[in-house]
Amino acid sequence: MTKRKLQPLPTTLSASSGVRASLHVLDRFSEVDLKHWRRVSSDLDELNNDLYFGIEPQRRRYQPEMLAALQSVAPVQVAINSWVRNVSFRFSNSPLSAAGSLTGFGGRFNIGTDVEQALYKPWPALYLAEDLETAFREKFQLDRGERVDGLTPEDLALVPKDDFSVIHFNGYLDRVFDLDQKDCLKALCAVLGKMRLPAEARKIQRRLQIPEKSIFMIRTPSQLRKEVLDKNWRVSPAQFGLPAVSQILAGLILDAGFEGILYPSTKAGGRCLAVFPHNLASDRSRVELTNPGPANVILTRLDLNTADQLCGWEMLRPSQRP
Repeated sequence: MTKRKLQPLPTTLSASSGVRASLHVLDRFSEVDLKHWRRVSSDLDELNNDLYFGIEPQRRRYQPEMLAALQSVAPVQVAINSWVRNVSFRFSNSPLSAAGSLTGFGGRFNIGTDVEQALYKPWPALYLAEDLETAFREKFQLDRGERVDGLTPEDLALVPKDDFSVIHFNGYLDRVFDLDQKDCLKALCAVLGKMRLPAEARKIQRRLQIPEKSIFMIRTPSQLRKEVLDKNWRVSPAQFGLPAVSQILAGLILDAGFEGILYPSTKAGGRCLAVFPHNLASDRSRVELTNPGPANVILTRLDLNTADQLCGWEMLRPSQRP
């Protein structure tokens, strides 16, 4: 018996079909296509898992050397003079709480609860910016255009329908890792140079026909800095549940005993500061409100005495806490 010839799918639907005529066929695919896409998706998951977990034995082996490399970098002291944080209005009574950083994927330099595959447990960070424009652009993820001297009407039109409070802070941190400090990543990259890409990852890469130069081990400070300050750092935690390069580096900096990370904003011309409340090590280290807060604001200063209350540990299950 001969097979009946398949009729081509219409690219538009006529009014006589009973369906709105404005509908169009956007794409066609077969069961074979679906199987291929599922296989590619599985290979991509396996590749990213191998790039993270396959390198973990080497990270553990060289961890003492990596920590020593970071500890060889002189910590900088940061005076916080009227730095800014934009706090969603509903959280305005807790302007110093880092609880929000533990939700979702976390921040650039801390891991949140949704990074399920991370070998690190979640930890909090309090993010500050040195000026209002930087804080605004970072909170709402607005890229800077040619202008960097102020917000444009277009910027303001893109603000989500979410009220927020602009809060200024003063303070001082005694042990901060400054990403702009000369050669701050050089010693660490010397250790990273000893690590090798897992052989299995190369096999999967070839199977996926990914160009060889697209996957590489970080060897130089410029490569590491580029990855750490990548605007799309959320890809790895969002797609694969794995920590971003910036989060892995932050975990090492945290273990090396630093109280925070000073880094340039990727959205504006100012600097940002990620403070690790649970890692404060000096009686002099503090972050406090510049101006008196409303009566409902109970904790107006982050220091050794209040850090545990401001970390946001209540957002985590007991098994997730450090």
